[in-house]
Amino acid sequence: MGLATAVFLARKGYTVDVVEKNPDIVENLPKGRLHFHEPTLKIQLARVVKSGRLRIGLPQPKPFQSCSLIYIAIDSVVQGAWQMRLASFEQMAHWLGERKTRHKRTVVLKSTNILGFADAFRELLHQQPFGDTLALTVNPEFLREGFAYEDTAAPWRVVVGADSPRDARPLIDLYRSVHPASVPILRTTCREAELIKLGANVYLSHRLAFIHELADYAREAGLDIDRVRQGIGLDGRIGLTYFDPGLGFGGSCLPKDCHLINSRELGTTFDFLTARTALTINQRLLDDLVARLDSALQGLKDRRIALLGVAFKSDLDDTRGSQAVTLARQLRRRGARVLVHDPYVDSAAVPGQEDIRLALSLDEACRNAEAVIIGTAHSRFRRLSANTVASLVRNKLVVDYFRILNHARWKRAGFRFL
Repeated sequence: MGLATAVFLARKGYTVDVVEKNPDIVENLPKGRLHFHEPTLKIQLARVVKSGRLRIGLPQPKPFQSCSLIYIAIDSVVQGAWQMRLASFEQMAHWLGERKTRHKRTVVLKSTNILGFADAFRELLHQQPFGDTLALTVNPEFLREGFAYEDTAAPWRVVVGADSPRDARPLIDLYRSVHPASVPILRTTCREAELIKLGANVYLSHRLAFIHELADYAREAGLDIDRVRQGIGLDGRIGLTYFDPGLGFGGSCLPKDCHLINSRELGTTFDFLTARTALTINQRLLDDLVARLDSALQGLKDRRIALLGVAFKSDLDDTRGSQAVTLARQLRRRGARVLVHDPYVDSAAVPGQEDIRLALSLDEACRNAEAVIIGTAHSRFRRLSANTVASLVRNKLVVDYFRILNHARWKRAGFRFL
């Protein structure tokens, strides 16, 4: 997330120009208004805006000519098609390389890209009159959504990809000035940095796919996945972090990177089977759930289903890549009437899925429902009253793949878990 980097560097005393093409965002950021839910980042944004060290504006050549470090953090991939937005990078290369400057500039690719893209972008730069005077680096970010500022301020590691020590030096010097010596800074080639980013996310995807598949088997066999998860994760080589069952993995990063690592756009032919497997398990999880619901309700046509949560991750408002959205779409295709309630998504419909309507309240979503599905593990759903929900629904069937409900209490209220 480029904004988290900009705010953090401004907090550390640097002057940062943020260039954004969306005029609404440009208008709201100087007022401390974020266009997404990220509490700590919002607080820090307000502070640096007041300091004057963070300047925000629409695209124009001047900032690109005057800054010594230029971060590119644009949305690099067309969702669904999983192809690079080459036109955006071509325009960026034109702005960067059309004018001669007195000082050396370093271009920092933070956007997640397909393997070999840095080489392709370097060629775009070299097509410009002064593009060959720019140093190109790849600096992937490893951020948890919802904690972007925290992870930027205190990273597990910093990766600087450059094809010469001289090109890497300005970026390494910057990070040494803002991070303690205990933060590892790893210098690699550009291609190695690209593979580190994609490889890390494919690993996390595969780890999540594994626990989701294990939980699915436990449900079929009538086993307690909580105890199974503990017994596996207490092994120090495995651990319990990023090892929670749910509806599958989503978001703007993990599904995308599982596709990008197998991109053929730049001639890569290696086939990462782990990436394909993770995506397959992700989809099978929903297919099997729909089949179970169909069997339990003796058909899905005209069945009223309450879906609680459509954000891809708990306590966020981001629905990109959400498994809950995919589930709602699949249920609707089977004729079900899906009512969604999400305390963080406040638009009239799920962004990009205007046919999925949001109920105004939890009561509205659950009233006369024949099944209640936890779609997102929002913390406030943990406090749901089983008796209150029981008084609203027509049929006491509940789906809680996240295991956030007190199952014993809900069973005493007459609910059956699918």
